[in-house]
Amino acid sequence: MRCAFLLLLLFVARVASAAPAPIKVGYDFEHLDLANRVLQFKPSRAVASATIRAIGEDGSELGTGEATYDRVPAGGWLAITWTQPADTRVMMLRLRVAAADGAATNVEFVPWSVEIAHDDVNFASDSAVIEPGETAKLDASLAQIEDTVKRAGRFMKLRLYIAGHTDTVGSAAKNRTLSLARAVAIGSYLRRKGIALPIVVAGFGEDVLKARTPDNTDERINRRADYVLGPAAGAPPFRGPYLKARASWKTLPAR
Repeated sequence: MRCAFLLLLLFVARVASAAPAPIKVGYDFEHLDLANRVLQFKPSRAVASATIRAIGEDGSELGTGEATYDRVPAGGWLAITWTQPADTRVMMLRLRVAAADGAATNVEFVPWSVEIAHDDVNFASDSAVIEPGETAKLDASLAQIEDTVKRAGRFMKLRLYIAGHTDTVGSAAKNRTLSLARAVAIGSYLRRKGIALPIVVAGFGEDVLKARTPDNTDERINRRADYVLGPAAGAPPFRGPYLKARASWKTLPAR
């Protein structure tokens, strides 16, 4: 009996001295509202509090937020908000989540990306050739890309994503190939003009139309490409109709 009692005491002591279970935090872009400054996250177990810091493009702190939690709601998602000056862009969110037993975890979330506003290169139907009269548009985009890289490239490694598109003339398979060729043509031009950061391209064919048209419609504004700068790590930073489309991303050769 005494031996059993000692074993029980030893077991209780070991349990009492065991480290708290770690906290894992789940999050994704679908649960982030940058406009209203709300991040939802899903902890692996009950937590008591969280703090958040918003970091801007120049590396400075834009604002902070904190929250306490009595329980994890159905579905497991908790929300936290932060302050932020107007006309600023969040590059990184630093979240710290803590439990009542002292366990805590830190997470960095990079929601930053910049869609490069540009005049679309006018491709002829069934062509991926950039005509000489169209290169000035790419030169203007190049200047915007370089300016953004100069500001943000000091704080993280960047990647340029180019998504090519077609109108609805031709088969879906052919348009996939053609849209990729257009993205490659634009990326190769920017590479030759001095863009040194990684460039990845994909062809979405007629799956992400700018203007909805019937099949086999020659529509110039659908023969285009989108350019987005995003973190080198992580998934391509495309939203909206892109979420329902699928394409394989390919990396262009370095200079």
